[in-house]
Amino acid sequence: MVDKKNLIKEFQSVLKKPIMIEGIDQYLSDWRGVFKGKVKFVVFPSTTEEVSKILRLANKYNIPIVPQGGNTGLCGGATPDNSGNSVLINFTKLNNIRNIDLLGNTVTVEAGCILENVLNVVQEKDRIFPINLAAKGSCTIGGNLATNAGGIGVLKYGNARDLCLGLEVVLADGSIINDIKTIKKDNTGYDLKNLFIGSEGSLGIITRAVLRLYPSPSNKIVTFFGVQNFNSVLQSYLEISRRFGQFLQAFELISGVGLQFLEETKIAQSATQRCKSEWYVLMELGFNNSSVQQDVYEALDDLNNKNIIIDVVIGDTEAKAKKLWKMREDIPEANRKIGAITSHDISLPLENMESFINKSLIEIKKINFSLRVNCFGHIGDGNLHFNVFPPQNEGNSRYNGIKSKLTKIINNNCKNLGGSFSAEHGVGRLKVKDLKQYCDPGKFNVMCQIKKAIDPFAILNPGVILRQDTQD
Repeated sequence: MVDKKNLIKEFQSVLKKPIMIEGIDQYLSDWRGVFKGKVKFVVFPSTTEEVSKILRLANKYNIPIVPQGGNTGLCGGATPDNSGNSVLINFTKLNNIRNIDLLGNTVTVEAGCILENVLNVVQEKDRIFPINLAAKGSCTIGGNLATNAGGIGVLKYGNARDLCLGLEVVLADGSIINDIKTIKKDNTGYDLKNLFIGSEGSLGIITRAVLRLYPSPSNKIVTFFGVQNFNSVLQSYLEISRRFGQFLQAFELISGVGLQFLEETKIAQSATQRCKSEWYVLMELGFNNSSVQQDVYEALDDLNNKNIIIDVVIGDTEAKAKKLWKMREDIPEANRKIGAITSHDISLPLENMESFINKSLIEIKKINFSLRVNCFGHIGDGNLHFNVFPPQNEGNSRYNGIKSKLTKIINNNCKNLGGSFSAEHGVGRLKVKDLKQYCDPGKFNVMCQIKKAIDPFAILNPGVILRQDTQD
């Protein structure tokens, strides 16, 4: 076994950027502060070739590798364990936008590109890249692909898998798969690209990608409204999607608890007149035909007259629209400041969503009637963020003893109603046991076999998605 000093020297020999040994705490814990680990050191590759050399050395010395982008994940997938045996690869120096193809509507980017930088660059070319997240100012494209990120645009454009045409991936032995293609049809064997997307760095490390772009719509409508009850959320969605489905880009669910949390944490939100609804909707439509706007306004008036929606606020200027979206984007930060007892990223068939919410709330209130639930998310694609919080002005640490009960309630109800316990945040370290418990046994067995075949020494992000004790 090579000693740490010589190990650092050997790794540094293949890198342009200096290795970081001290002052690395910012890389060792996740955004929520749930997980905190240790590493030998942190490296910052600036080319795919450097990543390849790092993996060859890791394979040579059987050193675990933890890939990390902007470190904004919510399930601990980019956080090392407590052994201190691993090396963390941070990708923020591998951050070039390689090419924008306006004819083919693609952009080729390196894994460490900040999502917001990509959004801004393509916007200058009158294009959009449809992944848009609250963490866009710090999350990276590599992380978005590694977790198969969704966000607010999934309703119209799909998630990361739908928006990626080609990948470059470095495997555990340092070999490189160069599948960088801008073509939309390619039936040459197995679809390896979609195997690595969503694998959270446990099968290979994404270093470059070709992403789909779309023309920017010339007109947008952003509107916020309250509803009488959850059934009215679905009624309004069905009516809007029936009439304007081709233009509907986002249909976001916000709860009254979420707005209350924004006030409690003193996160400014003055974009709406507060009504006292239990549920709200933030909706965006994009279109090129200006006549659509008046049709949408008439549809909203009709829904309002039928008392399906109430207190409609129109973001009729760019500034107002941004304020409305900022309100939605600030909810995760408010949640973090208050501190959830347990957080859940789930998906359900729309027809079963109300049953899930009602059943889960009843069972949660039986444990403690004062517990608070902030349920919000992407209603159009069936993705809910269902988070349980302590009573107001109480810390969450005293409720650690009920975490497992809450998780069991939510996961069981989700499974029984045809849903998934992991919609867009990934499995990470947080949901490893849940995966084994709720995953189809046949699927789980194949996943284990794929992991052993591609990463036989289990050096790639060990403990993420699959852990040795869950595979046995």
